[in-house]
Order: sequence, then C-alpha cells, then structure tokens
Amino acid sequence: MSTSPITNETSLKNKPGLRWALIGVWGAVVVYTAMVLGTVLSPQFASFQNSNMAQIILGLPTLFQFIVDYGVDLLLMFGFSVIGGMLIVHRSDDWFAIFTSLFLITFGVRVTNLANTIALIPGYETSGGLILAMGDIGMVLFSMLFPDGKFVPRWLKLTVPLLIITMLGIYIFPNSPFFWNTMGKSNYLLVTTTWYMIGILTSVYRYIRHATLAQKQQIRWAFIGTMGPFSWFLIFQVLLGFIPTMDATTILATSIQIVARLASIFLFLMLPLFITISIARTKLFDIDLLINRSLVYGILTIGLGLTFALVLGLISVIFRNINQGDQSFMIATVFAVSAGALFQPARKKLQRFVDRFFYHIQIDYQKTPAEIRAESETIVTGTTLASYHGLNLIGRGGMAEVYSATNPKRKAVAIKVLRATLASDEQFRKRFMREAQIVSGLEHPNIVRVMDFGDENGAYYIVMELLSGPDLNNLLKQEKQITLPKTINLLRGVADALDYAHQQGLVHRDIKPSNVMLDSSTIPSRSVLTDFGIAKISDAHTRITNTGMLGTFDYIAPEQIQASAEVDGRADVYALGVMTYQLVTGSLPFERPNTGALLLAHLNAPAPDAREHIHGLPRHAAFAIQRAMAKDPDDRFATAGEFIKTLESV
Repeated sequence: MSTSPITNETSLKNKPGLRWALIGVWGAVVVYTAMVLGTVLSPQFASFQNSNMAQIILGLPTLFQFIVDYGVDLLLMFGFSVIGGMLIVHRSDDWFAIFTSLFLITFGVRVTNLANTIALIPGYETSGGLILAMGDIGMVLFSMLFPDGKFVPRWLKLTVPLLIITMLGIYIFPNSPFFWNTMGKSNYLLVTTTWYMIGILTSVYRYIRHATLAQKQQIRWAFIGTMGPFSWFLIFQVLLGFIPTMDATTILATSIQIVARLASIFLFLMLPLFITISIARTKLFDIDLLINRSLVYGILTIGLGLTFALVLGLISVIFRNINQGDQSFMIATVFAVSAGALFQPARKKLQRFVDRFFYHIQIDYQKTPAEIRAESETIVTGTTLASYHGLNLIGRGGMAEVYSATNPKRKAVAIKVLRATLASDEQFRKRFMREAQIVSGLEHPNIVRVMDFGDENGAYYIVMELLSGPDLNNLLKQEKQITLPKTINLLRGVADALDYAHQQGLVHRDIKPSNVMLDSSTIPSRSVLTDFGIAKISDAHTRITNTGMLGTFDYIAPEQIQASAEVDGRADVYALGVMTYQLVTGSLPFERPNTGALLLAHLNAPAPDAREHIHGLPRHAAFAIQRAMAKDPDDRFATAGEFIKTLESV
C-alpha cells in the first residue's frame, strides 16, 4: 500500500512501541466505557423485565418511552462505533486514525441520554462524567487537528491542557461548585459553547489560510458533519435554555423532548456519515473506506422505525391532552395501520436519497422499468401485417417481440413489434419509432439493416434483415468461454460499427452479448449490432430515453449510473470491455448478489485481471480489457477500434 503525504506524517509504522501503547489506550477507554454503560444498564433492564408486561403494553407511553430512549441511544452508539471500528481495523498504524476512531466511539456515547443520565446518578457522577469529558475533548481536538493531525496555528497546542483541565473540572468533580449540573445552565452552556466555537473557528482558519485543495475537500465534508451535533446543541440546549422553565408534564415540554430525540437521530449521525464521506472520497488515511450499504440501510431503517415511534408518542400526548381519558390503545391501533402503509415507501425514499447523495447512484434501480413489468403479449403469429405474411414468433424481449415473416418479394425478414401494453404509452411509442428512424439512417455492414417501419391498427413495427445465426449470448452458453482470437474476430465488426455510430453522433448505451447477432450466411459469420432502443443522440434535446432503463446493469458504465444524460462513445467502450471479459473468461467481471451492490462495483471496484481465470491469456490483452473498463472515461480507449487493435497486437 502506498503511503500518502498525510498518512506519512502521522504514521506509526516505524514506531511499534508507540503504536501498541496507543492501541492499548484505545482498548482501555473502549472497555471502560462499555463497563460503565453495562453497570448502569443491567439493573434497569432487570427492572423492566420484572414489570408486568400486560401493564406495560396497555400503558403504551411507558413502553414507547423505554423503546425510544434506549433505541435512539443504541442507534447513535452503533452508528458512531461502525466507522470508529473500521478505522482502527484498517489503520491501527496511524496515530491520527487511532485518535479519530476513539473520538467517534466516545463522542457517540457522550451524546446519548444514557451517558448524561449516568453522570447524574449518585455514585456514578465521576464515571459518567469522564465519558462526557472525553467526548467533548475529542470533539474539540478533532476540529483542531483534522485532517493532517497538526495544530494550525502551532501555538494552538498550548490551549490543549486548558481544554482538558476545563472539561475534567466541570464533569468529574460532583462536589465542586464548577460541576456541570450545579454551576448553572447558562454558565455551563457558555463554557462548552466557547470551546466548541474555538474548534470550529480553528477549522475555518485552517481552511482559508493553510489547507491544500485536497485538504479543503476533506475539511468541507467533516465541517458539514460537525454542524449536525452543533446545530442540535444550539437549538435544544442553548436556545431552549432561554425559555422559562416548564412543567415536565405539559404537552409543550413533552413535545419538545420528543422532537429533540427525533432530531438527534439525524443530526448526530451526520458526523460519522460525513467523516466517512471525507475519508472515502479523498482516500484519507490511505484507505478507500466505504460502509456496506446493507449496514447503512439497516441503520436508516431502525432510525425510521424509531421516528415513527416518536411521532406516535407525540400524537398520544397531544390526544390525551385534548380528550379526557387514556385512549392510547386506540391511537396506537390507528397509527399502526397508517405507519404500515407509509413505512415501506418512506424507507425506499430514504434509501434512494442515500444512493444519490452518498453513493452517487443516480438511476432508480429500485423501480422496475415499465417494459419489464409488461405481461401482456402481442401475438400476431399466422396473421399478416401490411404486406408481410406468415409471422412466426422467434424472440421476445422486455419491450418488443420479434417475428420472422416474408415480404412481398417473398424474401425472409424479421419484424420487431412493440408490445401491446407499451404501444398504448406515447413515451414508448416515440422511443420505439425513434429507434427505427435512427437505425434506418445508418449504413454499415455490422449494423442491422432496417427496411421499413410504421404502425398498423395500433401495432408498431420495424422490418429488418433476418439474421440466420444466434446471438453472442447463446453462443457463449453453448461454448462456455471463447478463445481470444475468436473473440477478436467476433468483436472486430462490432467495434467498427460502434466507431461508425459514434462518428454519426450516436451512443448505443446497451452493448451486451444478446444485442450482437451472428449472420451465418457469410463466411466467416458477420457480427451485427442490434437494438438501438435506448441510444443517445449527441446534443439531442430529448427526454424520450428517460424511462428508467438506461443500459443493462451487468455492462453499464459508471457515468451512466451517475449521470445518464452525460455519456459519450466511451460508455460503449466500457460495455465492450465488460463483454470481452465475459467472452474470454466465461463469467462477468462484476458479479454481485443484488443490483445495488452490482452498481457500486461498477462505480468503485477495480476491473479484475482476466488472467486470474485464463492463465494463458497474454498480458497485453488482459491490460487492454482492464483499460477498457476504467472507471474514468478519460482513462479508457478513445475508440472501440483502438481497443480491438490493442487486443490483437503481439
């Protein structure tokens, strides 16, 4: 692994003694924190389990309070600990990575209600207060040191002892007049807010005066993350601190508590999320850290469930104050029915937001394209269509069916007919006829020839030459894998066809084996490129193609995933590279268990070396395939023909 300038300055690779000492400190702090939490939690859980469950369920506010209080706290601790744990696993040889990991774990505990409650329990004030102090110290120091582990300006390191003394002084000495719970809320907020502002202003100063371009990008993401907890602190601690004391039983006080808990889920979790983005986007700590999407979705789902529970609690409080008597059970029943209908759509929208914002997956792969959902068939076998006779079904796709037929000159042709269900949709009709117009204007021996197109009695059709051979997909199924020389012979004509189409300002956008037909009437067989249904015309101001299907996902280029409207011929080169890999190895380069993971692999996973499957494959050919599948279009071959020439060079 190469070492970046940043990690080189904070590396402990040449200091094994210091490294293990810091890892020991990390472990001791984590164990201490877990022990304090466990010591206090155990009696509370035992008390809850010994309660009459029937009374708890009937007294829904009690049950919801328990679930929400502990659920939110556990979610926050888990969300912070995930990134902290991954950092210590990946970069335990970097002192700033160890510090960042420890800061995230302790701060994730510090922001919970549980930690604040422990710090007020008689006998546990010092134990709980130490956790609060470590969290606040870590937050301020992180703001001062991020992203390179240096104090800017240098004299700022002189404030660290004062920071530590201040935080320990207000948190771990319960009998002191400066104890955080007895010094007065305004004084406590003044002290903590001042230190937080020092950390933030230090980060701003570094950004403006000293940061490099890469560091500025890192600071921006981390700064956005710190604004989440800081905003919560300002709103629910500082601003609300000026509101006169309210009776805790009033509806306003209860509502504020519920809203604060709800806001804490999203505002606090902004910090680990954006620190993760900062690390992943800029390879900070020399790692490409990407949290598993399933884990992110799991945290979001739990958070959404807790949000629904909090809303239920708020509605219950409001309803009981409006109506005399406890109607909690009836409210819970009504809300449960509503929540059941809203939860799944809300979860999908939240996942969609994360895909777009965090993973840069711009296409909505969760929505099955309409052409695939269409179940009705357009069977015209045995009938005539205008001047074409003897139609027989020979193939069926998601958008159309293909028939063999004879034209007035009794010559065999292929007729592509738009499915009946889709023919009633104007968008699909335009798209289908647009394909006919596009291909009819192309004249190339390796592009399927269109002879006629039109519509008759609601049936939209394209008449093409009938090709006698199979497509490459069926050929691959028969032969399992294809030798490199034969692959080159099969794809040379496809590459010529793509370069010709690109010169005409046309990008195919759906290159795959099933869209390459073989014409066995010629020797050798002629490879023919078909199906321009989702092709893009360069500079064309059209929205016809935005129907949810932007290329088969096994072959889709990263730029199609990120911004489907901004692609050029190099997207076809990428798909051609994927197809070449599949033909010579017999397997796809990116095979993942679900669509989302597959798209992420196209975006982030390095192109595999085909020689891992085919040991006799020439090195230059394997490198050429990898270059064709480069993530950045600028790193690929400029043309498909250049790719094929490199493959066949000795």
